[in-house]
Amino acid sequence: MIIKGGSRAGPRQLAAHLQRTDTNERMEVLELHSGLDDLAATFRDWQTLSEGTRGKKGLYHVNIDPDARYEMTPQQWARAVEVLEQELGLDGQPRAVVLHEKKGRQHIHIVWCRTDLETMTMRSDSNNYLAHERASLKLEREFGHEHVPGKHAKRDRAKQPEFPRADVSHAEHQQAERSGLSTQERRAQLAALKSSCDSGMAFKAAVEEVGYVLARGDSKDFVLVGPEGSVYSLSRELKMKAAEARAFMADVECDSLPAANEAKAQQRDRQKDTEPPAFEMQRPPVEDLAPAPEAQGDTPDAQKQDSGTPELAPAVAEALAAREQAEAGKLATWHSAELRQLRHVLFLEAREKIEGLRRQQQAQRERFIRDGKLSGIEGYIEALQNRLNPGRGAEKRLERDTAWKHLRERQAIERADLRALIRQDRAEHIEELKERHDQQRRDQQAGFARERIRYAEDSARAARLLAQVEEDRREAERQRQEGRAAEPPPRPAK
Repeated sequence: MIIKGGSRAGPRQLAAHLQRTDTNERMEVLELHSGLDDLAATFRDWQTLSEGTRGKKGLYHVNIDPDARYEMTPQQWARAVEVLEQELGLDGQPRAVVLHEKKGRQHIHIVWCRTDLETMTMRSDSNNYLAHERASLKLEREFGHEHVPGKHAKRDRAKQPEFPRADVSHAEHQQAERSGLSTQERRAQLAALKSSCDSGMAFKAAVEEVGYVLARGDSKDFVLVGPEGSVYSLSRELKMKAAEARAFMADVECDSLPAANEAKAQQRDRQKDTEPPAFEMQRPPVEDLAPAPEAQGDTPDAQKQDSGTPELAPAVAEALAAREQAEAGKLATWHSAELRQLRHVLFLEAREKIEGLRRQQQAQRERFIRDGKLSGIEGYIEALQNRLNPGRGAEKRLERDTAWKHLRERQAIERADLRALIRQDRAEHIEELKERHDQQRRDQQAGFARERIRYAEDSARAARLLAQVEEDRREAERQRQEGRAAEPPPRPAK
């Protein structure tokens, strides 16, 4: 039984992940200790409570994944949640339990609120990995499952077998998420570039053309640094042994390449250079704007009160602005990479079309020359006729030269038409991509606006919750003082 997780923030992202139905055959909320039926709103409230403790990670998210050979009953799932909660020291805390089923296998996700409402402090998450291991071992013994050695338990480290190496590691999967290309797509792209190159220098130029930087790894082997800054092993990406990769790149001096950290810095600088200016919110037309405060006879403060939308705290507004700028930068980075990828694909397609036309025209010219050469008895008769009639030979040569000229002119027109068609097709594809990018930027700005409104509402709700907690504390203190005053004084000792 494998248990993984830890403290985190990001309630909206977590709720969206737990409610995904595109990657899960089944999704069911088993428990939700909240007055709301909305996971996202519940997680936001739990994260908001952490602001009263000056903490940043108000949620604890963990998933329990048993061995595929064992089918868990609802009672066993409930017992697993109970044992893990006790080991983590989160007993009594509000929680949500979500069941996922994927490819016939079930696993559950548990999310706890770390903020203790009685003390307004955050439950500790220290030594949580060891708590996972203790809970896993206890549940395996209780359910009769075969024990899975834990990587964080000292007693199990010597028992761990040599597992086969995965095609895609978790880190590589995360890199694929950041770059927008799956690992398979990226490796197919690099394999196509390698097959089109006959030397290491040609491959270096090809990968740099599509946005990668060839760099030197820590072990003197070659690595690739992607546009998003991720570092990839060249031999692993090309599915070659290290010696084979070095042999293929033999004409490239490894010591002359930048180190991986330097290449990452180059990619960051390149992204800054290509990053467009920050996008401004779309302003409404003038006729849709409300009248000026002077015309309404109201002050700006009165307008804010009438609008009903609470203001953001300056620190929250500044943090949101920084995050919006970072997300806009990520979108711009992705757009830049997508545009480079499209240009590279169009370049390869155009090169293939031009090469096909070149081979076709070369075959036409060779056939023309071959048809003009007479051999054997036909050549002897042709030469004899030209000697007997000198004018006939000149006419034949003129006719042949004219036909050759017409052939070359027709081929030149075909090449010009193909280039014009390629340029038109390229412009249409790029224009279509830019329109899609513009729409994505508009959608992102609209999302920013909705998020600001939601954060303002969350801040107001958090303030009300904190005020209610403080009021309850004062009421409890008042009742305690009144109860103490009502007690009779102690009788004097005899």
